[in-house]
This record gives sequence, structure tokens and C-alpha cells, in this order.
Amino acid sequence: MIRRPGHLADTEPPTGVPIDVPGLDFERAGINVETAGGSAERFWHALAAGQRALPVDAPSDLVVALAGIAGWRAGVLGLRDDALAHLVEVPPAAAAAALGIAEGDLGAFAERQRADRFWWPGRAGQRGYVCAVGGFAGLGGAWTAPPTDPRPLDDDGAFAVRTGERWWRVDADVWGSRLVALEGEPPTALGREAGPTASLLTFAESYLAWIYVAEPA
Repeated sequence: MIRRPGHLADTEPPTGVPIDVPGLDFERAGINVETAGGSAERFWHALAAGQRALPVDAPSDLVVALAGIAGWRAGVLGLRDDALAHLVEVPPAAAAAALGIAEGDLGAFAERQRADRFWWPGRAGQRGYVCAVGGFAGLGGAWTAPPTDPRPLDDDGAFAVRTGERWWRVDADVWGSRLVALEGEPPTALGREAGPTASLLTFAESYLAWIYVAEPA
């Protein structure tokens, strides 16, 4: 099976069009999501799905909290911590809808995510495979040479990989990823706190790198 760039947790994203809320500019918010590395379209769909599960008279601050969750769902890595904190403020049905998961899985998702940024309810069924990053630049990807020498960095969810003579930093979580070209070879990780171990895997002659988390037997 060919793994193309993307996240397996995102194969069935939420759908819909956001409901206008006075004082909130969702179009501008979508642009900000794009600027931060996410998808404006996914943001709007996730927000719309969550809004459909909110009371019609929901206060604007509740919609703002939901928008933060939708922004994380749309691939903005920097919103993860805030979104997890806001999960307790938003009605479970709305939060689950925005995330595109079953309401019955929301509690386990929130709990597992606090220790494992790559967890979602379907990961075990994918044998720990989370996402593919990179790809051949000639086909719209990021790299002009196959990635090699993958290694973890000290920051959670961060890796380094080399393509030809260039080193890259890879940051990722369950919904999104980001590639940044580095000036040189990064220092080797000194160690991380105990917890699930994610790996960045590369393959001979492939322009894709996979993020993988070994599942317990």
C-alpha cells in the first residue's frame, strides 16, 4: 500500500459551513489558520460540525473555544495545548463533532492526548502508523532527495531528517505536521520523558518519511 503525505486520523474530516456569529470573523480566522500551517477548509468544516451540536443561543466565548479546537483539528500544531484545555469547556457532543470522532471516544482521546500527541481511536487499527511527510518536490512535495538519517529531537513530536546535504526539522501531532529547513545538522536528543515512543521512519529510494508509534502487544 502506498502511503501518501497526510494523516490517517484525517481520512474522514468533519464537513459543513460555519454559522455566522456577530463579532467573529471566521474568514479571517481561516486565513490565520492557513498562515499557522493548517487548512482553512478543514477549519471551517470542523467548526461547522461543532456548531451544529451547540445550543442555538450558545455564547460567543463558547464558539471561540470551539474555534480553537477546530483550528487544532485543522492542523495548527501550536493550538494543541489550548484546545486540550478547552475540551472541558465545550459540550462533549460539540467537541467530538469538531474533532471528527465519536462522542463516546472523547474522554479517552483527551486523556491519551495529554501523554501521547499521536493518539486517536483508530491508531491501533493502523498498527501504529500516523502520517507521512515530505514527498518528491516534482510532484508537489517538499524534498528533492529521499530522506535519510532520521532522529528524534528533544521537543515532543519533533524529529530531524536529512535530504541530500540539507537537514530538516519535522514537527507533528495527530492532526498536522510542519517541515522547516535547518542551517545545519541539529544536536542529538538528550532524552525525553517516559511515555509512548514515536519514530520517524525512512525507506530506501522513497521520498516519504513516516511517523510511527509502536503499539503494545
